[in-house]
Amino acid sequence: MTAAPPPQHRPLPAVDRLARARARESALWVSGLAVVIAPAWSGFDLLLEPQAARSFLVVRLASVVPMLMALWLLWRRPLGRRRPELLACSALATVQIEVAWMIPQVEHVEFYLLGFTLAIYASGCLLVTRPLWTGVLVAVSWSALGVAVLTDPTPMRAEDLLAAAIYLVTASLIGVVAHDQRHRLTTRECTVRVRLEQEQERTRALLARLDRLSHEDPLTGLANRRRWDAELATACAAARRAGTPLAVVLADVDHFKEVNDRHGHGGGDEALRLIADVLTSRVRAGDVVARLGGDELAVLLPGTDLGRAVALAEELRTAALELSLSGAGAGAVTLSLGVAVASGPDAVPERLTVEADAQLYRAKATRNAVCAGPCTPVPVG
Repeated sequence: MTAAPPPQHRPLPAVDRLARARARESALWVSGLAVVIAPAWSGFDLLLEPQAARSFLVVRLASVVPMLMALWLLWRRPLGRRRPELLACSALATVQIEVAWMIPQVEHVEFYLLGFTLAIYASGCLLVTRPLWTGVLVAVSWSALGVAVLTDPTPMRAEDLLAAAIYLVTASLIGVVAHDQRHRLTTRECTVRVRLEQEQERTRALLARLDRLSHEDPLTGLANRRRWDAELATACAAARRAGTPLAVVLADVDHFKEVNDRHGHGGGDEALRLIADVLTSRVRAGDVVARLGGDELAVLLPGTDLGRAVALAEELRTAALELSLSGAGAGAVTLSLGVAVASGPDAVPERLTVEADAQLYRAKATRNAVCAGPCTPVPVG
């Protein structure tokens, strides 16, 4: 059994999508040019073959109908996005069948052979898709010309047949080779572009992750001290401008060393994660919960007065009592919490932190308690 190619050699779906989009764009251009140029050659008919110009005009106008249909499908319908190469090849094949029918009937064969080969050059040099489709167009061109020559009642001159063969062989070789080279370059370009975009996306994701980690405590997922200091400064500035209250709650795990000694450092980490979940599940979307270090946690409550801050702190203390560590029942973890509130010009980060820390110190005197108080007003003058 043949082994599957390594992942790096498999075509990327994004490359296929990009190549398909480019194929559709090129198919629109090629089909649009065919719709315009094919009937415009009626001017040559009037100049070179006036005796056949009227019948040629009817055929040219009739051939515009399927070309317009292919163009419409490319522009408006899902088929145009799924199979643009088929529709573009159909439009060009219509041109080839039309001109092949005319060639045996004209005197100036070389001018019509020039128009006959233009569609092959257009497919080979403009159509962004697999070289197979230029090969299909070449086969259609040879077949249409052969049928036209064999069914025409007036045999073509030998020199005209030779000229037709030379024109068509030259166009076929150039068209197919040019298309093959263009396809290789386009595939390589699309692959490089997609891989570059993927690398840029990975870089953006990595930078976003690094930015998040620089503001996040790795154990609990809470904000770290760096983010806490920035959020506290911003919240204090907003409180001073708006004259609104701002509350800070500091929390410590009681006897955290004993928790570590009894349950191991894994138990201590589990306790911190459980308490972090308790805190984050009970605050508002605009509040900030942080781990300042060790077992010290903090909650920032913009727009919260002393009564509501104390009520939240008491709720947190009670919820902590219900936590169960692995191998221990409820009540294995308790919290001491200190609350400080300031408003207006008294909302200064240092004062809030000092006051909340003082209240936390009072709470830790008894453990499993909440202590609170307002910040001392900033002296004026």
